[in-house]
Amino acid sequence: MLAQRLVRRICPACTESVALDAGIQAALGLTPGDLARAARGRGCADCRGTGFRGRTGIYERLGMNDEIRAELPRLRSAGELRRLAVAAGMRTLRDDGVRLVREGVTTAEEVLRVTGR
Repeated sequence: MLAQRLVRRICPACTESVALDAGIQAALGLTPGDLARAARGRGCADCRGTGFRGRTGIYERLGMNDEIRAELPRLRSAGELRRLAVAAGMRTLRDDGVRLVREGVTTAEEVLRVTGR
Protein backbone atom coordinates (compact mmCIF):
# COMPACT_ATOMS: atom_id res chain seq x y z
CA MET A 1 0.00 0.00 0.00
CA LEU A 2 1.21 3.49 -0.78
CA ALA A 3 0.08 6.90 0.49
CA GLN A 4 1.34 10.19 -0.84
CA ARG A 5 0.82 13.90 -0.25
CA LEU A 6 2.22 16.96 -1.98
CA VAL A 7 4.14 19.57 0.00
CA ARG A 8 5.23 22.95 -1.26
CA ARG A 9 8.96 23.37 -1.99
CA ILE A 10 10.86 26.30 -0.52
CA CYS A 11 11.73 28.89 -3.15
CA PRO A 12 15.44 28.48 -3.96
CA ALA A 13 15.82 32.20 -4.70
CA CYS A 14 14.89 33.39 -1.20
CA THR A 15 15.75 30.48 1.13
CA GLU A 16 16.94 31.46 4.58
CA SER A 17 17.76 29.57 7.77
CA VAL A 18 15.54 30.13 10.82
CA ALA A 19 15.32 28.77 14.34
CA LEU A 20 12.74 26.01 14.69
CA ASP A 21 10.25 26.60 17.50
CA ALA A 22 10.24 23.99 20.30
CA GLY A 23 6.47 23.52 19.87
CA ILE A 24 6.92 22.66 16.19
CA GLN A 25 9.75 20.27 17.05
CA ALA A 26 7.43 18.52 19.52
CA ALA A 27 4.57 18.40 16.98
CA LEU A 28 6.92 16.68 14.53
CA GLY A 29 7.87 14.15 17.19
CA LEU A 30 11.43 15.46 17.56
CA THR A 31 13.32 15.87 20.80
CA PRO A 32 14.33 19.42 21.78
CA GLY A 33 17.45 20.44 19.90
CA ASP A 34 17.20 17.54 17.44
CA LEU A 35 16.50 19.96 14.60
CA ALA A 36 17.25 23.45 15.93
CA ARG A 37 17.32 25.23 12.55
CA ALA A 38 15.38 24.77 9.35
CA ALA A 39 14.91 26.57 6.05
CA ARG A 40 12.07 28.78 4.88
CA GLY A 41 11.39 31.10 2.00
CA ARG A 42 11.54 34.80 2.79
CA GLY A 43 9.33 35.74 -0.17
CA CYS A 44 10.58 37.32 -3.40
CA ALA A 45 9.52 38.18 -6.94
CA ASP A 46 10.31 34.63 -8.15
CA CYS A 47 7.76 33.07 -5.76
CA ARG A 48 5.39 36.06 -5.74
CA GLY A 49 6.07 36.64 -2.06
CA THR A 50 4.90 33.21 -0.91
CA GLY A 51 8.28 31.68 -0.04
CA PHE A 52 7.35 28.55 -2.00
CA ARG A 53 7.91 27.48 -5.58
CA GLY A 54 6.73 24.12 -6.85
CA ARG A 55 5.76 20.94 -5.03
CA THR A 56 7.24 17.58 -4.16
CA GLY A 57 5.84 14.39 -2.71
CA ILE A 58 6.10 12.76 0.68
CA TYR A 59 5.40 9.04 0.76
CA GLU A 60 4.41 6.24 3.08
CA ARG A 61 4.73 2.67 1.86
CA LEU A 62 3.53 -0.44 3.64
CA GLY A 63 5.24 -3.54 2.31
CA MET A 64 3.59 -6.84 3.13
CA ASN A 65 5.70 -9.23 5.17
CA ASP A 66 4.89 -12.53 6.90
CA GLU A 67 4.27 -10.88 10.28
CA ILE A 68 1.80 -8.33 8.91
CA ARG A 69 0.11 -10.94 6.72
CA ALA A 70 -0.41 -13.20 9.76
CA GLU A 71 -1.81 -10.37 11.91
CA LEU A 72 -4.20 -8.84 9.35
CA PRO A 73 -7.17 -11.12 10.15
CA ARG A 74 -6.82 -10.32 13.87
CA LEU A 75 -6.53 -6.52 13.59
CA ARG A 76 -9.64 -4.55 14.48
CA SER A 77 -8.61 -1.02 13.46
CA ALA A 78 -6.42 0.97 11.12
CA GLY A 79 -4.54 2.25 14.17
CA GLU A 80 -3.50 -1.28 15.10
CA LEU A 81 -2.26 -1.90 11.55
CA ARG A 82 -0.34 1.40 11.62
CA ARG A 83 1.38 0.52 14.94
CA LEU A 84 2.32 -2.91 13.59
CA ALA A 85 3.64 -1.43 10.33
CA VAL A 86 5.72 1.23 12.12
CA ALA A 87 7.14 -1.44 14.42
CA ALA A 88 8.08 -3.40 11.28
CA GLY A 89 10.01 -0.39 9.96
CA MET A 90 7.52 1.57 7.85
CA ARG A 91 8.43 5.24 7.39
CA THR A 92 5.32 7.40 7.82
CA LEU A 93 4.30 10.46 5.82
CA ARG A 94 5.42 12.61 8.74
CA ASP A 95 8.81 10.84 8.90
CA ASP A 96 9.35 11.41 5.18
CA GLY A 97 8.31 15.04 5.60
CA VAL A 98 10.83 15.51 8.42
CA ARG A 99 13.50 14.12 6.09
CA LEU A 100 12.66 16.86 3.57
CA VAL A 101 12.75 19.50 6.32
CA ARG A 102 16.24 18.30 7.30
CA GLU A 103 17.30 18.54 3.63
CA GLY A 104 15.93 22.10 3.35
CA VAL A 105 13.35 21.18 0.70
CA THR A 106 10.21 22.20 2.62
CA THR A 107 9.24 23.76 5.94
CA ALA A 108 8.21 22.09 9.18
CA GLU A 109 4.96 24.02 9.11
CA GLU A 110 4.20 22.71 5.63
CA VAL A 111 4.75 19.11 6.77
CA LEU A 112 2.42 19.66 9.73
CA ARG A 113 -0.19 21.30 7.48
CA VAL A 114 -0.22 18.36 5.08
CA THR A 115 0.04 15.51 7.59
CA GLY A 116 -2.24 17.00 10.23
CA ARG A 117 -1.16 18.28 13.61
